[in-house]
Amino acid sequence: MSGRPIGDEVLVRRAARGVAVQAAALVAVAMLVLIALVTIVVVRGQAGAADDLLRSAVATADDVGDPPEGAWLVMTEPSGTATSPGLPAELLPELAALRDRATGQVQLVTVENDDGEYRVASGVTKGKQVQAVLSLATAHKERARLLLVMGFAAVLGLLLAGLLGVFIGRRAVRPLVQALTLQRAFVADAGHELRTPLTLLSTRAQVLGRSLRRSGASDEILDDADGVVGDTRRLAEVVDDLLAAADPRGSDNHESVDLVQIAQDVAHAAGAHAEQAGVRLHWTSDGDFALASGSPSAIRRATIALVDNAVDHTPRGGEVRIAVRRQRGDVILAVSDTGPGIGPEAAERVLRRFDSGGHRAGRKHYGLGLALAHDVANRLGGQLRLAPSEVGATFELVLPATRDDGPRNG
Repeated sequence: MSGRPIGDEVLVRRAARGVAVQAAALVAVAMLVLIALVTIVVVRGQAGAADDLLRSAVATADDVGDPPEGAWLVMTEPSGTATSPGLPAELLPELAALRDRATGQVQLVTVENDDGEYRVASGVTKGKQVQAVLSLATAHKERARLLLVMGFAAVLGLLLAGLLGVFIGRRAVRPLVQALTLQRAFVADAGHELRTPLTLLSTRAQVLGRSLRRSGASDEILDDADGVVGDTRRLAEVVDDLLAAADPRGSDNHESVDLVQIAQDVAHAAGAHAEQAGVRLHWTSDGDFALASGSPSAIRRATIALVDNAVDHTPRGGEVRIAVRRQRGDVILAVSDTGPGIGPEAAERVLRRFDSGGHRAGRKHYGLGLALAHDVANRLGGQLRLAPSEVGATFELVLPATRDDGPRNG
């Protein structure tokens, strides 16, 4: 599969949009919380003011002719019941029922009908049953206007937050883009400078191999010469891979890679290093081939890094094994050693760059091998994990398997 080319400007725009979306989301949450709090405060304030008005009206009522603004009074005496002008007739039955339950203390209830919602206070003042009725329509209208205003303010705040987020995001990401450009330029320049000496080295190795064959050199020497040619070719592939990764116009192409062939090639290439360290190196597989999706050169680099790390951790007389197996939809390349092992607390730390703790002396290390293998696994949609092991340490490179029926060139 292949991805579309992604340039630095595209990355900047995506990052700026991401910052804008996050800023707008934070503003939206803040506005919603603010609207909810204001609504609660307003509703409680309106309810408290209405109840205070009604209690005062009941306590001070002398007649029904002078009710508070927006309210009505109902007063019942032995001679009959009087009401303020304009009291909705639909409320009379409800008010009569409430008077029957009236006591010396003022009782507040909310009454709803088809015409609206009303707050009613019922009590006894100077031996008379008094009721104060307040329509809540005005309070509802004020509340609706307040919500409308806050809604407009929230929308405006979101727009401003989005614009501000885009502006800030672009300013914040621009230094990162400049650093990325410099990094790509460095990798491209370094890769270009390495290609020429690698080409010369490969040519000289091939000429040397032909000369050794003409002179009747032993098979062991010829194998070593062929190994040098193969190593220079693979190193050239690594340089090409770095140049492709540094090109922002390039696409990330994945293909079927035979991990069994990778294990065999790496075991052969690293044999001299293992022999010099006094470590036995061999590989096994549960089948003739095991295809994974990825980049051949990247997977080979990750495998070499794992084997190199295992050999450096294994004492003389120890053993390093490369094992390839299939598991569900993945292909796993495991590298095991018989060294001192790695504690669970150090499992994450050893995958960081420039962490070389625990390497044995005699060879300078920069703590990059495992980190590079970890990055390769992540870039190819897999993972690098530390598997349980009774002896030493076992790192597993897990990659998604392909469904091809036959082996491919690794």
